[in-house]
Amino acid sequence: MFFGFITQGMVAGAASIVGSKHDLSTNGGGGGSDEICVFCHTPHNANSDLDNDGNFDADHATRPGAPLWNRRITDMSAYSMYKSDTLNANCDNTPSPLSLVCLSCHDSGANTNIGGLGEVGAVSAADVHFLMNEPNRGPIFKGFANCWKRCHASGNFGVNFSPNWQIGPDLTNDHPISLTYPTPDVDPDFFTPPDLQKGWSDVKLFKGRVECPSCHNPHDPANVPFLRKSMESSGLCTTCHNK
Repeated sequence: MFFGFITQGMVAGAASIVGSKHDLSTNGGGGGSDEICVFCHTPHNANSDLDNDGNFDADHATRPGAPLWNRRITDMSAYSMYKSDTLNANCDNTPSPLSLVCLSCHDSGANTNIGGLGEVGAVSAADVHFLMNEPNRGPIFKGFANCWKRCHASGNFGVNFSPNWQIGPDLTNDHPISLTYPTPDVDPDFFTPPDLQKGWSDVKLFKGRVECPSCHNPHDPANVPFLRKSMESSGLCTTCHNK
């Protein structure tokens, strides 16, 4: 009970995630539980190793881990990383765990878990429908009406996902992630961050690396879509890029 009090207090203090697109609780118009954090995080038996490449212990020093994550990704071979002849840093072969936490939902269900059917029964066996630990305050789904309040558009299933969040496993046409930030001594088209490990106050690096939450703050919807900084005059882009 004490832990629950602290958790609710933290949510109330942050406030911004409540009612946002990332609020999958009953009150937020999503799933069947009134809990908010549990759809992404779990305090016990969390999935901290999402890269499933067998090298997590070796990678842990350089690759940021997943934050008490309550989801999983079954097939890492589904992802195609960004590549370019003009890129002066190489993306990892697979996204880092910190970016995989985003892709565990935003890969649009590309990963399937053959071992089960998920909370929605026979609709899909995709990882996106699974939690490591289900909430204690009621089932996640109370009926199909909850499915399209946040994720599926206009009550459609199958491939008719809302395009606002459908990134998919093909990352070759998206901003590169899971790579070391190229400082000006490597590439003069980039600015030097005040902290080489953590980046700027409003645009983040994680162990000196660019990840999904470098540009996105999943708990703050003020700048759509959950951007850390306004795109006015390309302010977010020109924090890093010297253009």
